[in-house]
Amino acid sequence: MTAQNKRQRSRSVIRLLLEFNPRFSILGTALATTSAILFGLSWLHITAIFETQPSPPVNSVSIMLTGLSLFLSRTPFRSKRLPLAIATVSLLVAMMKPLLGAAGLMSSLWILTNSTIVCLLAFAAILVSIQKPVAAQVTAVLAILLFGASLLSVVQTAPGSKVAILILYASGFLVASSVLTRTIYRGPLYRMVTAGSSAKYIFAQAFLVVLLAIGITYLSIRNTIHPYFVPLAVIAILCLIYFVLLKLMPFLSHKQVQPLVPPARRQVINDIDHALADKQFTTYYQPQIDVETGRLVGAEALARWIHPENGVVSPADFIPVAEQSGQIIEIGYQVLERACLDAMTWPFFQSADAKLSVNISPLQLQAPDLLENVQRILKSTGLPAEKLVLELTETALVRRGEPGYDTIWALHGLGISIAVDDFGTGYSCLAYLSDLPVQYLKIDQSFVKKLPDDQPSATIARSIVGLGCGLQIKIVAEGVETAEQEDFLKSIRCHKAQGYYYSKPMCPEDFIDWASSFNEKPPVQGPALMEGKRMFFA
Repeated sequence: MTAQNKRQRSRSVIRLLLEFNPRFSILGTALATTSAILFGLSWLHITAIFETQPSPPVNSVSIMLTGLSLFLSRTPFRSKRLPLAIATVSLLVAMMKPLLGAAGLMSSLWILTNSTIVCLLAFAAILVSIQKPVAAQVTAVLAILLFGASLLSVVQTAPGSKVAILILYASGFLVASSVLTRTIYRGPLYRMVTAGSSAKYIFAQAFLVVLLAIGITYLSIRNTIHPYFVPLAVIAILCLIYFVLLKLMPFLSHKQVQPLVPPARRQVINDIDHALADKQFTTYYQPQIDVETGRLVGAEALARWIHPENGVVSPADFIPVAEQSGQIIEIGYQVLERACLDAMTWPFFQSADAKLSVNISPLQLQAPDLLENVQRILKSTGLPAEKLVLELTETALVRRGEPGYDTIWALHGLGISIAVDDFGTGYSCLAYLSDLPVQYLKIDQSFVKKLPDDQPSATIARSIVGLGCGLQIKIVAEGVETAEQEDFLKSIRCHKAQGYYYSKPMCPEDFIDWASSFNEKPPVQGPALMEGKRMFFA
């Protein structure tokens, strides 16, 4: 299997898991609600469908709130205050029984043990809300292991209806699974999914640990060991086993002798988390010019990180790290929202052919809530869908039946234009053009910078323009730096161009000033235009 096929397979697995994320949280919340009703009716001494023990439905209510918090936190660009508040309330509710037990007001140890596990779930939801996905993963896995270890002892020894207890446990498993699928783009789970064959051994080890925990519990019960002691003993054993495996697991595969995340990259990941929380990411804009008329007809939004101590951080320093860690998804949503808000303030953007171009990463395309988030951003900012162009690289293109294919067509159905960025640098792009609703092809700057003297590059540029004309796709040239390049692009009837010949990427304030001064004077060509830009940036 080639490396590209392995990546595609990993993306398919991630996509499949992410599709179940909202379902896990919804089903978990529904089951927790059912469990709360059953326990609540019994606690109030009202006849219920199942005879449950008279205990207030504290754990069920806590799991229900945790599931609701996870469902609300699935949209990254939205405020985390509401999910965080709900998760905090869930944790406080879950702590009621352990506090009553500590005060000597409740003696049922299995209830106190379950409440401790429910507290872990609520704490995992808090970690998700404050953008600590790796810690949330570890907490959720620990909760799942403890749920599995105590399940047999609870069913064997707990008073009351076993059905209501099983419903409670099922809701806890689903909510924990929601935490794992919500954070699949980060941390150990992401590395396990993308690790290929070595991940099978890791999953096998985790499965054996769960079986070992359940076996210890079952044998303890069968051998008449005090049942109230079993959950605590299993918790202690599992914590020790899990800690050892967590430390040793990266070194069990002979293919990986280095730490999973180098310290320098780990620091960048932590800094990006803080930057996302503090809204440090902004957008710079590079204008797009109609080659034929010389008019300003759009701009491409480019992500920039304004670090409070280091100033402007180069995209080359954080984009690769963010793509590997999965943080590129939340960065992409913040950039899209900021760009849409800025575009609505541009005077020239009122013209019919003005467009805003925003890049979408391959990882972002795999997210099942991409369509929903784009719709929310367009609605909240007021940007018409017809004004937005989403740019995909050739590596992000998909065929019919592959993950992301339906999303691209759904975005097109909203009126959003689709562009293929860096066209000509891939190997199988032509096979996708007939299958996808592409409106723009962007000639990669590696070809444009050699124009017009390099004959192979000139031939490729002519071929791309000819291909676009045949398929009724508009062509945009990137990296234009000289008047000769612009003249050549005009001669082959390229539609739009962008590059340092017109302007470097600018912050929002400078871009508005540049656009105003550019539109106030008649279109000029060649060296005069370049000289004007030099004077502007002097």
